[in-house]
Amino acid sequence: MSDVRPDPASPPGPLLPGINSPEDLKRLPAKDLPRLCEELRAFLLQSVGSTGGHLGSNLGVVELTVALHRVFDFRRDRLVWDVSHQAYPHKILTGRRERFSTLRRTDGLCGFTHPDESPYDLFHTGHAGTSISLGLGLATASAHLPQRPHVVSVIGDASLGAGVAFEALNHAGSSGERMLVVLNDNEWSISKSVGALARYLTRIRSARVVQRAQQEIHGLLQSIPLIGDKVEYTLAQIREVLRHSIVQGHVFEELGVTYVGPVNGHDVGYLVENLERVRQLEGVVLLHVLTQKGRGHPDASTHPERVHAAKPAAGKLEVKVKAPASLSFTDAFAQSLAELAAGDLRVHALTAAMPSGTGLVAFSERFPERFHDVGICEQHAVGLAAGMAKAGLRPVAAIYSTFLQRGYDQVFQEVALQGLPVTFCLDRAGLVGQDGPTHNGLFDIAYLRTLPGMVLCAPRDATDMRRMLAAALQASGPVALRYPRDTCPANERIPADERRPMVPGRAEVLLEGPDSGGVCLWGYGAILTQVIDAAERLRRRGVEVGVVDARYAKPLDEELLARCDLRYRHIVTIEEHQRMAGFGSAVLEAWSRLPERRSRVRILGVPDRFQEHRTTREEQLGAVGLDADGIERTVAQLLSLELV
Repeated sequence: MSDVRPDPASPPGPLLPGINSPEDLKRLPAKDLPRLCEELRAFLLQSVGSTGGHLGSNLGVVELTVALHRVFDFRRDRLVWDVSHQAYPHKILTGRRERFSTLRRTDGLCGFTHPDESPYDLFHTGHAGTSISLGLGLATASAHLPQRPHVVSVIGDASLGAGVAFEALNHAGSSGERMLVVLNDNEWSISKSVGALARYLTRIRSARVVQRAQQEIHGLLQSIPLIGDKVEYTLAQIREVLRHSIVQGHVFEELGVTYVGPVNGHDVGYLVENLERVRQLEGVVLLHVLTQKGRGHPDASTHPERVHAAKPAAGKLEVKVKAPASLSFTDAFAQSLAELAAGDLRVHALTAAMPSGTGLVAFSERFPERFHDVGICEQHAVGLAAGMAKAGLRPVAAIYSTFLQRGYDQVFQEVALQGLPVTFCLDRAGLVGQDGPTHNGLFDIAYLRTLPGMVLCAPRDATDMRRMLAAALQASGPVALRYPRDTCPANERIPADERRPMVPGRAEVLLEGPDSGGVCLWGYGAILTQVIDAAERLRRRGVEVGVVDARYAKPLDEELLARCDLRYRHIVTIEEHQRMAGFGSAVLEAWSRLPERRSRVRILGVPDRFQEHRTTREEQLGAVGLDADGIERTVAQLLSLELV
């Protein structure tokens, strides 16, 4: 049991300003915890409404976070948040409240847990399903200590559907280690949780008669002097029988995990009591906590998906509703796919719990029988796509660049090795601003380019998105198409009807440079916007440069590269990707095979370090020299020009 002190008098005025550490929280009277939760929730609504960030998930774990820090001492105990996008209350309670106005801004607080910020943050995480593995590792490493720290992993019901979570539970249940897994069950990830496990948890949720009776009987017995605890122990065993009769075959207990719950995740006092109880248990315990995503927000019950994230707003809370000033690359992809699917019944769309993020909501409504949301299971999504392709379909797997890394073995084994026509549409390829290194898509060219038979391409605008996607759906093997989290160029410089056919391995010359000498800029994908801006600035200074839209990183247009090598003194490659092993490396490899090499190749890309979050993608581009200013400076240095 945790140390229970006599309740002092409640402090006057607001409570939250006096909570600068979990020790301050422990000193509060128990009766004040609900009021603290109300203040914490109000603070989140106001603060995240100003800075932007993940909102719904954090509003849902307020009471749970307060209870965890009330019962455990995470200066010594260990706390792991799955994904960690729901760790805002945790950050506030661990001394970062006064810095919360800097959330997700340059040099400000990270939107996820980050060890550089606080000793209470053990890992910098942003992907789902790994918290149980991490927790079990911590528990195993401390098992020999005379006084073992408690290890707590908090995981959502959507993340629990990830294969790695079940792998960890399977191992944990047989390991004999002591750890607590808190299942935060709100029935949502970004979208509604899907799959058989989600339906199974819903059955447990639906056994409300057990949950309500449990709470009512507990309250009644605690009011009976002397014998209340003994009677409750006996009835606890009866409750277990009753629970199993309603929800049979508890999958967790079959794995060797002690299941407790479900419990109301918004009754902070009841949460504290349950955490104090499970704290005494040995082995792996799973505490099933029922919460409401976005609790306290007026749209929580009607539009929980909209409440998932908030964008910055001046003076009022504004949820992230699609209202772009111009067409985004995501929307351009979604529209193009829907148009192509209308004319080809073989086209199916797959996503891993991101129908809204990948723009596929409209597709799912228009072609429900050809839409597949597999939950947070990228490995399965890729394997499923491979099976579809083998059977004659044309599957399109829309997965963020950073998340396809989770299914890399399936890309190799089930798709590339089989030579199957699966199209990978990699959203959020490149820098992503406020989400930072866990979500930057900076490695996909490198990890896909080495796979034999893989075609890599990137559109520069909405017109080329459609043309490139159409070409991918006609390919005989796998294709990966990447695009950023940004809007398409508002004014496409070359009309669609004047463009050359989209042929894999065929680049496009956008601007001709001087006949001899000078610089040719080879851009790949959406970065062409910055490349062309830099070229136009240089032209106004009287400096002519060539510009090539590579369009394909694999196969590369080696014929055009050979001509550019003869014509220009410098070839500069520009990509929104890690400089090492990316598009520029592909150009350099091809250049090295030329029989006569007259030019020099310079690679512009993201340097070999993880890029921390900044307020905007544009600011990140500037920081690594990939904005128009940086490209112009590079050309000026190559030509020994002075910029004023």
